[in-house]
Amino acid sequence: MNPHHQSGFSLVELAITLAIMAMMAAATVPSFMENINEKRAELTAQETQTILDAARTYRGDKGSWPGASLCANAIAVLKGTTPPYLAGISAVNKYNSPVTTSCTTTTFSVDQNTIADWDGVVANNLPGTTVVSSSTHLIRSTVGVPGSEAALSEKLSRTAQSNAELNRMRTTLLMGNNNITEVNNLDTVSVTASGGISAQTMNAAGRATVGDLAISGTNTESAGCSPNGLMSRSAAGTPLYCTGGKWVKQVAYNPGTVSAGQGCGDFAKGSIAFDSSGKMFVCK
Repeated sequence: MNPHHQSGFSLVELAITLAIMAMMAAATVPSFMENINEKRAELTAQETQTILDAARTYRGDKGSWPGASLCANAIAVLKGTTPPYLAGISAVNKYNSPVTTSCTTTTFSVDQNTIADWDGVVANNLPGTTVVSSSTHLIRSTVGVPGSEAALSEKLSRTAQSNAELNRMRTTLLMGNNNITEVNNLDTVSVTASGGISAQTMNAAGRATVGDLAISGTNTESAGCSPNGLMSRSAAGTPLYCTGGKWVKQVAYNPGTVSAGQGCGDFAKGSIAFDSSGKMFVCK
């Protein structure tokens, strides 16, 4: 009889166990990586769609795509507004690839690289997405202008819009002989009126040219006035000028015929006139 009794695993049994565990690990690792890549593809698609949605919302509000002329900095612009159009989205995707943006007049695009065998998966999860380069696994997602933009471009908004174009007329405004009221300030190049213009005051920074100037108000000679340079008229129609803080008449020519001893009437002192013989008289 053998006096020694062996217990535990033999080397053969241990080797078999390790081989089985190795085969199990080899079978499990691909499945584990598959789950990781599925999750990455799903998150990449979700984040890309979020960027595209934010860009279209910005376009609807502002009338232009976010960023400079080619939209290279669109993500930064979308994240920098108050409140932000985009939050919690990085400029690097789940495959550690930069997310770049670009645009044309009517389209907005997001470009990014994925990994082998997964570029098509991400593309299939995103409408408007194609594989641009199969060698680098570059995909591009593109959206057009919001569908409501065409309708909005024909509408003149009653309220102030962040897109000023919605408050801007692009053709002649025809009012059908109706009035425009409640105007606070009219800022324009020129005004053409076939009828009268009524205003409390009228200011002209440059030259004012009129046909005939009719002054409806009257003032009294020697009465106080301000500022100097104003024009008015007396009740009889003689022009008055504000000079030295008083309304005064200017020396003028009396076109009528006068005689010796006749009063000056409404003419200022110093005015001249002639009698029937051609003799000149000066008002004193």
